[in-house]
Amino acid sequence: MGITYRTAFLGALVLALNTIDVQAQETGSWPRIVSWGVNAGFGAGDRHGVKYYSLLPHLDLSLPRVIDAPLARYNLRAQWVLEPFVSYATDSIDTYEAGANLLFFTLRYDHGQRVVPFIAGGEGALYTGLRDRGLGTHFQFSSQIGAGLEWFITRNMALSVMYRYRHISNAGLSSHNNGLNAHFGLLGLSYFPRR
Repeated sequence: MGITYRTAFLGALVLALNTIDVQAQETGSWPRIVSWGVNAGFGAGDRHGVKYYSLLPHLDLSLPRVIDAPLARYNLRAQWVLEPFVSYATDSIDTYEAGANLLFFTLRYDHGQRVVPFIAGGEGALYTGLRDRGLGTHFQFSSQIGAGLEWFITRNMALSVMYRYRHISNAGLSSHNNGLNAHFGLLGLSYFPRR
């Protein structure tokens, strides 16, 4: 029974993330890796009966010390989240969307307790096959806001449940710009190497 390419790739990725994090910790540089993981979820659009089935891996980075230090006095932890995603979307047709939330942030209340509440929000961009739903173009911007809970099953590993509200539109790049709103429920698993 040999090692598969997928296993080797995941092992190399974890090793690389840990190496980057150790170097950032030793030098006090920014950004430092706070956590990484994956979320999976279901969403429902506000019209056309659109349903989404999504997979969202994420890498959470620290913010600069000038922001981090004052928040830490109140047990608040803010992170910059890099979150690519892919979704299977369906209504009367089956299609997909893919994109990334690159200006996405979380704020967590964490003083070492087992259940950690958080809020999240930010901006991203995506390519969607739902163009004929009044969206005008395949390229869309994405605005999101939400909240959730992380439950630490071990010192460094957490399960999460969250709700997100998402609005997509093309921001006036097309004369058709009706936008589309959706409500998402997400479940996730995250690893915090330094908690």
